[in-house]
Amino acid sequence: MKLKTFFTNFGLYILVLLAYFYIFSAIVLFTIGSLTGGTSQLLILPIFVILASLYSFAMWKWYQKDLKLEIKNTKLTSSIWLPSALLLAFIIFQQLVPIESSANQNTAVELIQQQPVFAFLYMVIFAPILEELLTRGFLAKFLFPDQNSLAKILLYLTVSASFFSLLHMPGNLVQFLVYFILGAIFGLGYLAKKDLRYSIGLHLANKDLRYSMGLHLANNLIAFVLIVFF
Repeated sequence: MKLKTFFTNFGLYILVLLAYFYIFSAIVLFTIGSLTGGTSQLLILPIFVILASLYSFAMWKWYQKDLKLEIKNTKLTSSIWLPSALLLAFIIFQQLVPIESSANQNTAVELIQQQPVFAFLYMVIFAPILEELLTRGFLAKFLFPDQNSLAKILLYLTVSASFFSLLHMPGNLVQFLVYFILGAIFGLGYLAKKDLRYSIGLHLANKDLRYSMGLHLANNLIAFVLIVFF
């Protein structure tokens, strides 16, 4: 990638970040403020779904426009079963080995307990889609479009997973590594299918849909169910 192209693409990626942190965050904060202020869920939740859907659709179309990715087929990226198995193993590991909850996790638990319907819409549906666009899709589109070697793939996975982890505000190294591993698994899912579309639920995993978001959604959905019912 030429230096001029890199700086242009870097600027575009900064715009993506600003859109996420200012526009989508404003939608979320508006919804939470309205709900805590006593506004009816029947009124505010449809507004949230409409606004979040419009924003997600716009970002998805931007991501898809003139998308050109070159990803080398390696043992790491040749099959969706590797990230699927790693995700399952890591979820089991997290249940067996207690890890101190991060501030982000504690906030998520509190939100689920106080506003379960909104939490489901936000955490299980919209957050995985937009976080995958932010930390996987746009990152590859603008800064890592040519992953034609194993070294470039590993660099992309490292940067993507690190950003994903930092986005969730880990409080210590262990928490950083937890999110980093998840980010790397989601990244492998993206590279294996070379697309961000996902299947809704693990029972649709063998369909011809794309997986990075699906793995992310499955992880959030499992966490949501565990908090609500157990």
